Amino acid sequence: MRIVISADIEGASGVVSGRETGYPRKVGGDPQSAAEYRAACRWLTEDINAAIEGARAAGASEFVVHDSHGMDYANVLLDELDPSVDVVKGMPLVFFDPGDLEKGHYDAAFLIGMHARAGQPGVQSHVLDWPRFWEVRINGLPVSESTLSIALASYYHLPTILVTGDDLICGEVSRWTNGVIETAVVKYSFSRYAARCVGMKNARDLIRSAASRAVKNARKIPPAAFSTPITLEVDILDPQLALYVSWMPNIEYDGACTVRYRSDDFLRIYKTLFAMFWLCHLD
Repeated sequence: MRIVISADIEGASGVVSGRETGYPRKVGGDPQSAAEYRAACRWLTEDINAAIEGARAAGASEFVVHDSHGMDYANVLLDELDPSVDVVKGMPLVFFDPGDLEKGHYDAAFLIGMHARAGQPGVQSHVLDWPRFWEVRINGLPVSESTLSIALASYYHLPTILVTGDDLICGEVSRWTNGVIETAVVKYSFSRYAARCVGMKNARDLIRSAASRAVKNARKIPPAAFSTPITLEVDILDPQLALYVSWMPNIEYDGACTVRYRSDDFLRIYKTLFAMFWLCHLD
C-alpha cells in the first residue's frame, strides 16, 4: 500500500501556541519564538514517523509527505524524518499538491497534525486564514481543513484512512464519515490557546496504533465526498475584501460579508476557495 500524508502543525502533539506554529517569524519574531517553532517541527516530524511506523507494521510499503503548513514553510525536519520517505514541499502547498495526487501513485491518505475549524474553541482553530475567513461552508455545513483535504483526496479516488490532531477535529471527521476513519487524539482543547496535551510517548503510541488499524481496515474505508451540486460559502470578516471577491466570475454576493460559488466539480470548488484566499491576501 502506498500512502500520501498531508502534514499540518497546529494539531501536532504538544502544540498550543501561535509561536509554536511559526507565524511570529512573518513579523520579525524573536529567538524564543524560533526555538518554540523548531520544537514544534520536531514534534510534528515525530508524529509523522509514528504514523509511518504503525502503517509499515501493518503492511504499507511507500510513503510521501506533503509538508502543507504555512504555504511556504519548511516544517518537516528532513534529517529527523524516516529516511525512506519522500517529501513534497514548496509554495503554494496546502492540504495536498493536486498535481501529485492526479498521477495516481497512491492507495490511501493520512492527515497528520490537524486542527479544529474556524469558530470552534480548538487549538489555533481556523480554515486557511484567521480571522479573514470567519467561516467556510459546503452545502450549508461548516467545514474544516481536514474535511476539505478528505474531499480533495476523494476527488482522486483516494480514501483518507487516518486523521490525528485535537479532540474537536477528530470528532468532526468521525461524525462526517460515520466513524469509518481511524483517528488519534493527541490533545484535548480547552480554548483556541490552551489544551491538555497527551504525553509525547503516549501520543505517539496512539498514532502508531491508529495507523496500523487504518491500514488493516483500509479496504472498508471508502472515499468521502460532498453531494452534488456543491455550494461553497465563505464568510469574510472584512466587507471590503468580500466585495473584491465578488468581482470574480460566477460569484454570488449577499452585499455584506458572504460570497457563494456553485459547481458539480469539487476541484473547481477547491480552486475557487484558494483564489478567494489569495485575493484576500493582496491587501
